Amino acid sequence: MIKTRILLLYNNNELDRQVLEPVNYLLFEDGWKKQHGGNSGNKLFISAVEQYLTKEDIEYEYYTGEQVIEDINNSFQMAVLPLANIFNADENVVRQLNEYTHLIEKFKIPVYILGCGIQCKSYDDIDELANAIRTPVERFLKAIYQTGGELALRGYATKEFLDKIMLNSAVVTGCPSIYQRGYGLQLTNEKVEEKIFRPLINGNLKYLKEIDMLSAFEKYATSIYLDQDEFSQWLYFSKIPLKDKSIWRLVRKKTYWGVRLLSEGRIKLLYDVPYWIKYLQTKGFHFSCGSRIHGNIAAILAGIPAMVVYRDARTRELAEFLELPCCSSINGKVLYEEYLQSDYTQFNKG
Repeated sequence: MIKTRILLLYNNNELDRQVLEPVNYLLFEDGWKKQHGGNSGNKLFISAVEQYLTKEDIEYEYYTGEQVIEDINNSFQMAVLPLANIFNADENVVRQLNEYTHLIEKFKIPVYILGCGIQCKSYDDIDELANAIRTPVERFLKAIYQTGGELALRGYATKEFLDKIMLNSAVVTGCPSIYQRGYGLQLTNEKVEEKIFRPLINGNLKYLKEIDMLSAFEKYATSIYLDQDEFSQWLYFSKIPLKDKSIWRLVRKKTYWGVRLLSEGRIKLLYDVPYWIKYLQTKGFHFSCGSRIHGNIAAILAGIPAMVVYRDARTRELAEFLELPCCSSINGKVLYEEYLQSDYTQFNKG
């Protein structure tokens, strides 16, 4: 059998790679510190890509930075680069974009970008973002098209952004992570009584405090905070520095509710994607709500209805593309009412 050889350009950090292998928690702490932390949402994103590439007629390997360009061009049929919020005015992200462009300009094989999108506060800021990073984005697009490749976008706001930069044929596909269960993924519109209602809540705790979402933890005693990176050291580290152990420091950094939920065992942070999904499927959750898009997508993959609280254009455009219930703010005291009103008819059709 002749196999297609694909270079996976994703080169962020070791914690986010090889996601189909179990996490070695004995080595997790040192790796997390060395890599400046790991967002479990990235693993959900990359697990999808690795699954799509795990086929009998495909061989893939990660780009390490050490491969010779000539060997890449001779040995691989294409390169795949999963990116999220790469169209971003932050100088560090622009630097990363320029580095990718410089690399891709040397390729003679098609390069395909997956799940890329904008990062800005709102749709009203798209013009400003386009003006701020027009030159590096245009060069990036030209490099992609010069290889014969293409871009798959998170949402229509990103498409609007790219149209302001130059003529392009990029296609809106959402995030690769949502397609891991194939075409049959459906969410129920049936509701449960409030007395047994068990919600999952995700998002930065300080932000949830700002929008008065934390009240849901008080109202629903069986609710869980589904973390993606905030509590790694408290849940998994054995060598926490003495200066980081004080309760006042934890309250200041993670809010009072962070301390309370931690003490009550109501914070879950799962880095193995299969176990993450299995946990959500088997613990009787009825609704997921919060500002972390991949926290909500994980719930959806487990068959749990979800509502996205967007705080930027990046999250909003993906929620709208998927036709998921979404809003810019929510009070935790009315979470059950929002659950009752949520409808997944359009999502299921999509």
